[in-house]
Amino acid sequence: MPNPIVIVHGWSDTSDSFKPLAQWLKSQGFKTLDLFLGDYISMEDDVTIDDAAKAMERAVQARIQSGKLKKPFDLIVHSTGGLVSRTWLSSYYTGKPAGEMPVKRLIMLAPANFGSALATVGQTVLGRVVKGWGHGFHTGKQMLNGLELGSPFQWDLALRDLFDAGVGNAGTIYGADLVWPFVLVGSMPYQHGLRQMVNEHGCDGTVRVAAANLNAYGATLDFTNPTAPTVMGMTAANNEAAVQHGSFTPWVYRYDERMAFPLAVMNRRDHASIIDPTIKGDDETAAEQQQFQQFLLAALNCPNYAQYQQIEQDWRAHSDKVQDPAIADDDHAMHLQLNVFVVDEYQKPVTDYLIEFLAPNYAQTTDLTGVFHDKVIQDVHPCTQNAALRTIFINRQRLFSLFYEAIPTGQLKQLRLSISASAPGDNVHYFSEAYGAEGEFIVHSEDEADRWLRRNATHFLKIVIPRQPSDKVFTLKNP
Repeated sequence: MPNPIVIVHGWSDTSDSFKPLAQWLKSQGFKTLDLFLGDYISMEDDVTIDDAAKAMERAVQARIQSGKLKKPFDLIVHSTGGLVSRTWLSSYYTGKPAGEMPVKRLIMLAPANFGSALATVGQTVLGRVVKGWGHGFHTGKQMLNGLELGSPFQWDLALRDLFDAGVGNAGTIYGADLVWPFVLVGSMPYQHGLRQMVNEHGCDGTVRVAAANLNAYGATLDFTNPTAPTVMGMTAANNEAAVQHGSFTPWVYRYDERMAFPLAVMNRRDHASIIDPTIKGDDETAAEQQQFQQFLLAALNCPNYAQYQQIEQDWRAHSDKVQDPAIADDDHAMHLQLNVFVVDEYQKPVTDYLIEFLAPNYAQTTDLTGVFHDKVIQDVHPCTQNAALRTIFINRQRLFSLFYEAIPTGQLKQLRLSISASAPGDNVHYFSEAYGAEGEFIVHSEDEADRWLRRNATHFLKIVIPRQPSDKVFTLKNP
């Protein structure tokens, strides 16, 4: 018998938007008494995502104790509801045994797992006029801070539920006997009205595919070890050497790293139509609509972990097909997202730095740097809450077609990340020189075995750079 289902909306929305989905679920055999629509405050400036998660725990427990909601139940979330649900689960159920876990299947519809470019717009005059009218021009500032691309909240949440922070707290909420997340996200930009103003490639009009995908990667790149090589590749041998020297250290997952979360890209659905299987997306065929419905039902009816793994493979094959470079334009092309956090060796934020992407032998191919920054990078967002944080959005399709294709024959087709930082003053500088000093690392290659940056994914990269006081900061002299 199907589990009960709880549906949770996103920012600036209410449960009313999900009545069509609830009616469709009833038509598919899910019982009316086992369907619950959650509501939470998202448009008041004093409410945070953590507040919503705490209130969610209270409401869920009240229903369970009254006998009206049985666990485990399945949870369907949309947009910001993804952040609320992950915060709720990681705050109250990390490390709990399977019998105490309230959720089994977590179906995420266009979740803003790693932010939305619209969050910053939501706090501008446009956002206040479009969304704030009737709310005293409140737009949910604290919620939007959490939703901002590369926000401190998202770094913290990723360390709560995805990555081990290295302090021995490696409990998890995801696993074969725990929560099974599924992600369905559109890649169709808005086609009508004012919403077209916020469209970007690789996005459903609100959430990027790479930001929705829960499969994320994290690493620390440390340039403070003088014995570590400055530039190294991602081959198994080099990566092992990097870990030993402390130069490049991939983060450890809290959950079994062999667990991959299913991701299905629905290329005819936008951020609004992804929640309603009863309607067609723009230019969506009847067969494509039926496929979307089947994906939803496959997730809700997934009977065991072996089938969960099979769904991940099937959805990945589907996404590769609809994003095939041979047929996908820029709107539907694969992208990837890189969140960068730069600190000095004392773990103090560094805010005045430059990230560049270079080809091998870049001194002879400086034009490729311009091509990458002008044509391949789609967006760079400096976090408004902490200038040491930046989010870089990369068009993966153009990485191959415009960047690698232009590298001369016989040269390595690799992408190097370079960082340089301005000296904080006359007495202290970064790296080994006052100006122009930099560190480099190979983050991608045409050879798939040598890649750290992955398709449709968000990456967290903490970069540690050396801080060097000049000789005059401390001197010794004879009396």
